[in-house]
Amino acid sequence: MWFPGALIVFLLSFSDGKIHPHDEIKIINGNDAQKGQFPWQVLIWTETTNNQFINCSGAIISHDWVLTSASCINQANLVSVASGNSDLSDLSGVIITEAESVNIHEDFNNDSLQNNLGLVKLKSSLIFDETTQAISLSEDVVGDGINVTIAGWGYSNKDSNNITSILQFANVPTIKNSECAKVYGSKVVTSTVLCTHNSSLVKGPCINDGGAPLIMNAATDPQHVGIFSYIGANGCEKNYPAGYTRTASYLNWIKNKTGI
Repeated sequence: MWFPGALIVFLLSFSDGKIHPHDEIKIINGNDAQKGQFPWQVLIWTETTNNQFINCSGAIISHDWVLTSASCINQANLVSVASGNSDLSDLSGVIITEAESVNIHEDFNNDSLQNNLGLVKLKSSLIFDETTQAISLSEDVVGDGINVTIAGWGYSNKDSNNITSILQFANVPTIKNSECAKVYGSKVVTSTVLCTHNSSLVKGPCINDGGAPLIMNAATDPQHVGIFSYIGANGCEKNYPAGYTRTASYLNWIKNKTGI
C-alpha cells in the first residue's frame, strides 16, 4: 500500500543559487534493509494548511518524539507517523501514530535551509520492541572522511516509476565543508551543516528522503549525526554532495523542546 499525496522536498538549483520545491527524494543505489535493522526509522506524511501532502522520513528519539527536518513539517495541518516495519507492504507490522504537535526551529530559513530541523510530538507513546527503538543523538561534531549510513523508502533512481516499499540504505563518506561549499556556497554550507559524497559511485539520498537520519556506527553503536536537508536540483544521479543539518549543533534545542 502506498500513502496518497505528492512528496515534496527542497532542492538547490545550481543555475541561480536558490532552493526550490521538487518532487520526491529517496535513496539511490541502496540495499534492502532487513526487519529491525533501522528500528528508529519512520515515514512521516504531512497535510499542510494549503492542502499539499508531504512525505518524508524521521527518527524516533524517545517514546513520544520524532526528529525530522523543518521542511517536512512546515505549515503542517495534520501529521502522521508510520513505524514498526521496514517493509511498508506488510501493514500488519506498521503502526500509525498521529502527531499531537510539531515544533519547527525558530530560525528555520526556507531559502537557505539553515536550521532545518523540527520535532513531532506523538499523541500516543510508542511501545519499543525489536522493530521500534529510539536512537541516540551524537554529541560529537563529525569530521570528514567518516563512513555514515542514510536510509529511506522509495525511488532507487530518478525514474518516477521505480519505487519500492522496502526501506533502502546506503553507506556514504562525509566530506569537508569547504568541498561541499564549492558546489552550494558558503551561505548554505555553514558550520551547522554536514555533507556526504561518494566520488567513485553515485550513492546516497535521492528524491523523497527529506528529514531522514544520517547515522554513524549504524551496525554497532548507532548515533544520529545529521538530518537530510538538500541535494542539487540537477538530480541525484548527477553525483553532487548531499547536505544535512548537524545533530550535535542542535542538542540543546532538542533537549529543551523534548526534555529527553
